[in-house]
Amino acid sequence: MVQLRAAVQRLLRGDGSAYRELWSHAEDATMMGAYGGLAAGWSQIGAAIDRAAQKYAGWQPEYSEQLIAAQAVGDMGYVILRERVGNGAGSDAVRSRRVTVLYRREGDRWRIFHHHSDPLHDHEPPERTGTA
Repeated sequence: MVQLRAAVQRLLRGDGSAYRELWSHAEDATMMGAYGGLAAGWSQIGAAIDRAAQKYAGWQPEYSEQLIAAQAVGDMGYVILRERVGNGAGSDAVRSRRVTVLYRREGDRWRIFHHHSDPLHDHEPPERTGTA
């Protein structure tokens, strides 16, 4: 968790190198990141991290997280977070996201093999259509 937090904070300053180091380079790794889309395999994931770092370059990030759940069993683990990301450089743009990160042990290191994040909205029940 400490490594992930530090890597995300560097990413939000435009440096994706630490975040890239946390990832599996296997072809079955997947990312559905905050900017949308699906990256499958290391070449696409690495490129997505680089694009995100470019978008964040020059930011003065305001970052906070709330750990919702985390567990490791055997060679697999997960972290579920609520993130709040903003740009303190005079911008009022703040994004709240829900994040799920899946890890697996590869050799002697834990590596991310799946990441999913999307906007966190208040729960609204679906509208009813038709009559009962």
